[in-house]
Amino acid sequence: MKSIFTDTINLENPFPFHPNPYFRRESFLSLDGYWDFDITKTKEPLSNYTKRIVVPFSPETPLSQIETHIEKDDWMHYRKKFTLSKVQLEGIGRLVFAAVDQECFVYLNGEYLGEHRSGYSTFEFEVTNLREENELIVIVRDDTDSEIYPRGKQSNTPGGIWYHPTSGIWGDVYLEFVPSSGKIEKLDISTDYKNRKISINGVFTNKSPLIVEIFKDNLKLISTQIGIGESVDCSSFFEAWSPDNPALFDIRISQGKDSVWSVFGFKLFERKQVGKNHYLFLNEKPIFLSSLLDQGYWPDGGLTAPCYEAISHDIDTIKNAGFNSLRKHIKIESMCWYYECDKKGVIVIQDIMNSGSKYSWWLIHLRPFINFDVNDNDNKILGRGSKESMEQFEKDMFVTLEQLSQPTCICVWTLFNEGWGQFRAPEMFEKMKTASGNKLIDATSGWYDKGVGDFNSRHIYFRAPKMKSDSQRVLFLSEFGGYSMPIEHHTYSKKSFGYASYKDNSALNKALKKVYGVDLIKAIKEAGLSACVYTQISDVEEEINGLMTYDRAVFKPDVEMLRSLNSDLYKVYCETIEKI
Repeated sequence: MKSIFTDTINLENPFPFHPNPYFRRESFLSLDGYWDFDITKTKEPLSNYTKRIVVPFSPETPLSQIETHIEKDDWMHYRKKFTLSKVQLEGIGRLVFAAVDQECFVYLNGEYLGEHRSGYSTFEFEVTNLREENELIVIVRDDTDSEIYPRGKQSNTPGGIWYHPTSGIWGDVYLEFVPSSGKIEKLDISTDYKNRKISINGVFTNKSPLIVEIFKDNLKLISTQIGIGESVDCSSFFEAWSPDNPALFDIRISQGKDSVWSVFGFKLFERKQVGKNHYLFLNEKPIFLSSLLDQGYWPDGGLTAPCYEAISHDIDTIKNAGFNSLRKHIKIESMCWYYECDKKGVIVIQDIMNSGSKYSWWLIHLRPFINFDVNDNDNKILGRGSKESMEQFEKDMFVTLEQLSQPTCICVWTLFNEGWGQFRAPEMFEKMKTASGNKLIDATSGWYDKGVGDFNSRHIYFRAPKMKSDSQRVLFLSEFGGYSMPIEHHTYSKKSFGYASYKDNSALNKALKKVYGVDLIKAIKEAGLSACVYTQISDVEEEINGLMTYDRAVFKPDVEMLRSLNSDLYKVYCETIEKI
């Protein structure tokens, strides 16, 4: 199945721009495009390759030009030959892999650089053996059913809410060229909304002063010199970021011969008690989050968006329909996706990647209908019986928090979803709270609430969303809806999955008007509901419960109706708090 973008992509260079707006050097080389490729049953490096693959698309996808299933005993072999100029060879290289699933071994010009194990996190190598003619070899193995590594919605038996696997390289690969005499290794730009300042920390190879230049709309606002860890006063040009006014600032930080670009915005996202309930506030004003569940899957690219225009299309579409938020569900996106949310004013609820052994069939299928609890100290019941698995989850959690520390749009984190691999939620919540810098956290989204976290989080399908606040946390309808409506010639499979089925646009519009215009309004007024996440932004494989078709060709409900319904939610929420 194609998306509406498939035929527009230049497979020789599908992503020619820098992949990370939050840590960007002007001197870089994209290594995306065609690589030599093969699949064997051994890890031994190859001398001959029989296939070609398009990176960064996984071999399971049509855009990769391979489109085959990967077994757990398969080894994927990648080779990229590339040429560098004399100018590029003057310094050292920073070789970055945005995402490789799962076990990855990297060689450059015959030298072993190192390895990485996970599936969704970015990693890099400092390389000093670059030449004019170079050969990069990457060898990968992926066991989708592994209980150790994160897998999201991937399954070797896809169907219903589970999707086809993603293996090998599925994120951008690129080289940055760095001065050999001192470099900026990491940046941490912290914003202070109340005092209208930013502070700059990170990892620097020397202690010399930093030159800081801040821009907005290509206009330089300030240029100053500070020490590492010191602050910059931004009060003369301060502007708060919000969905209605996504004010962003570009920043260039220089030290010696090295310069790195980034971007930041000022916001204050918090929960406050008003009367007996807790509510959400952005920049000291009430804000209701009307969100869509976003799995981030594409029919032609799998977990990888086919192009930058595809990313922009999804975000423009939901903004046009009046939504102010997306829940990035069981996936880490490309940094360009978060940048688009930053630029266009979309608040992000970011899930931590799930892992663990296969989840119990009866837990998944009975829990939506019968309200019961499970002790998450008995880890095997929820798929977390391995100590190594728990240690890997904690490691990945910390890496994710660091990797996504800079986007302004991320306001809420989800720790565990529906018990999938859940273990010791109170303990893990405290660790995450500290590591996140005290961000708001949905500790147990949907099921098996342990009374911790910032949200009383519920998943309600198959019935009207009736809720009651616990008066201790923010009331959050973190999944609901899932209304399915197939569109002829725009479905992935003859099989279909959804939580309620409608035959035409009129019936779907009527159902959406009922849940948004009646049920959610009532929940705001009577229970203090502060946020909701409708399932979902688009169809995904057999799931046909998206507002858009999987190929993004058709938006199913009435856009103006949704925009009006969302506007009413925001208005009623503010009026409800004002009356308390």
